[in-house]
Formats: sequence, structure tokens, C-alpha cells
Amino acid sequence: MSRQPIFNVPPITLWLSGVMIAVFAIIHLLPEAVWAPVVYRMAVVPAYFGYLGQLPPLDALTVVASLVFYALIHYEPIHLIANLGFFLAFGSVCERHYGPRRYTVLLLATTVVAALVQIAASWGAETTLIGASGAVSGCIAAFCRLALARHDPAGRRLALNLIGFTIIANALFALMGGGFMGVDAQIAWQAHIGGFLAGLLLGAPRRA
Repeated sequence: MSRQPIFNVPPITLWLSGVMIAVFAIIHLLPEAVWAPVVYRMAVVPAYFGYLGQLPPLDALTVVASLVFYALIHYEPIHLIANLGFFLAFGSVCERHYGPRRYTVLLLATTVVAALVQIAASWGAETTLIGASGAVSGCIAAFCRLALARHDPAGRRLALNLIGFTIIANALFALMGGGFMGVDAQIAWQAHIGGFLAGLLLGAPRRA
């Protein structure tokens, strides 16, 4: 009898989920003086990019690196739970289909594109962008592209429903912020759209 893993989640998705949970735990269990110097630098702040060339090299590098590391930070429990749920579901499918190398490129590209779109939309603002929603949106989009490429009517219907859900949800975020989800924060819907479009572009099925 073969042994099956307790968690049937591929390694990159599993480890990144663990890192997100660990960062969330650090923020809520340790004093702010311990985690704030690092976590605050991981977040994307659009205003910082307006004077990037004027910063010392190390500070400029930190600001550029935030285009990736912001995705690991979640403060609200519902934000973490929602992103983890979608990431485990759709990220796992993408990792299995694309393989670790291409999946890593997909995650990095959608994360960075999502942040850049949000920076452009909020240019000069002192707001903070955190969370893996951009990469999660990219994984959902890549999954939709895979499903639409197959001769499976049920899969195609699911993909079209997901695309419709993405459009409606982000329209609500744009109009209502996080209020209808019970989150006292603005939702970076522009980042969601950026990550989703990047995922559609990069999510072409691999050749057999």
C-alpha cells in the first residue's frame, strides 16, 4: 500500500503558504518593535517610487525588492484566509501543470506586475500595498486559460464563471472598498486586475 502525503499540495505552493502564515504569526504574536523594521520595508508604498533615484543605494534596493516581498504580508485574518484558500486551490493546479521553474516565473511576474499597476494607479500616495492577491489573481487567470484550452465544457464554464466573478468582485472593491467583506481598509483592486491580466498572458498551456 503506497503512502499518500497528508497535504497533497506541491512544494512551492506549500512553502510559500507556510511563509505567509509565519509572517502573519510574527506580526500578531511578537511586539511591533521586533517585526516592524523589517515588515514595513517589505510593503509597497507608491510614494517611495517617485523619488527612487534620490535614495541611497541600499534604501533604493529595499524599495525595489518590496515589489516581491509585499506579497508575503497579511494583517487582517480574512485577508490571509481568502488569499491562502485561493492560492492553495489554483496555485497547486498551476504548479503541477507548469512545473516549478515556469510556475516560479508566473508567481514573480504576476506579483511584480500587480504592484506596478497599483503604483501607477496610486502614484505619489502614502498608502501601503500588502498581500498575495496579485499573484493569486494571476494563478486564477492562468487556471482559466488552461481550462478554456481544453475540450471540457464543464471546465470552460468554470473558467468563464471565474472570469465573471473576478470582474464583479473587483468592481465592488472599486465602489465599496473592503466594506462589503468586513475589512476596514481599501482594497487594491487595480493590483488584482494587473495580476489577472499578467496571468492570462503568461498562462499559455505547455506543449505536449
